[in-house]
Amino acid sequence: MPASEVLEYYGYKGFLGKLQYGFKFVWRFFLDKVAFFCVIKSWRTTIHRWRGVNIGKGVYIGHEVMFDRVFTDHIYIGDNTSVGDRTIITAHANIPSDTPLKKLYPRSIAKTVIGKGVWIMPNVTIIPGITVGDEAVIATGSVVTKDVPPRTLVAGVPAKIIKDLNEQL
Repeated sequence: MPASEVLEYYGYKGFLGKLQYGFKFVWRFFLDKVAFFCVIKSWRTTIHRWRGVNIGKGVYIGHEVMFDRVFTDHIYIGDNTSVGDRTIITAHANIPSDTPLKKLYPRSIAKTVIGKGVWIMPNVTIIPGITVGDEAVIATGSVVTKDVPPRTLVAGVPAKIIKDLNEQL
């Protein structure tokens, strides 16, 4: 996404706006790399909060988790949720190159919300604008392209409901 469009989205104007956002982006990028290599789980969570990800209490963030680098503040994670290693959670989609495909797939920016008590297993991808309901489970390797109802187990590419967990919980 071109910097000018990000600046416009957030309302930064002029040279000082560019400078302010530039420092913010570089700082968040640096923190992303620190979190990536951090071996202490509580520190990883704190570092991602500093990056702008909205993270509740008691949240576990696994190793090598990637959050959207531009719109980190559009990601919300509820209390007591576990995010498995190498998971990707995004809040925007954009084709950065100049191609006719941009007309078919225009830029989208959307809030991504993960509920309370959710278990996201390793290697899950969650696309922008998804809401994952409270106490849902997302199986390893799933690609979440639709909202996940509370207390359900989803799996697959794309993820589909496999099991209703209401009776067991």
